[in-house]
Amino acid sequence: MASLYFRFSLVDNKDNSRWKEGKMVRRILMAMIPVIAIGLLSGCGEKEEEGSKYGFLPVEKIELKVNEEFTIARPFNLNSGYIWREKYNESMLELLDSEIDTETKEDGTIILYQVFRFKAKQKGNTQIFLAHIRVSMEGDDVRRQEVFDIYIE
Repeated sequence: MASLYFRFSLVDNKDNSRWKEGKMVRRILMAMIPVIAIGLLSGCGEKEEEGSKYGFLPVEKIELKVNEEFTIARPFNLNSGYIWREKYNESMLELLDSEIDTETKEDGTIILYQVFRFKAKQKGNTQIFLAHIRVSMEGDDVRRQEVFDIYIE
């Protein structure tokens, strides 16, 4: 049997290389199938990461007690037309104030901040969603979005 294969390979070398290529492709595929299957199966489980109500990972976690206040400040440029808009659970949090604050650096540059001051109303977990938005005729243009996880004890 080996002598027949040897004679065949001497007669037609191109067919022998095709046979070897086919065998090599089968070996590669057989090695890849378990790797792909393991990769697909590992991706099917539940994620252990914290879920987010809005589909974003939280920027910051804030822990406080009922009736405590906290602030969130975000820089913005008044000339750009973008401002921060907030969205939150009104049964859990109360927006006490939303104002513009400034900071002057050593070189004289003035930085504007939009400051949100909240108060916790009841125990539980909630989120604050901030979007850096510019309103135009074509609709809202969202530049950036942030989520804050709030834990109230």
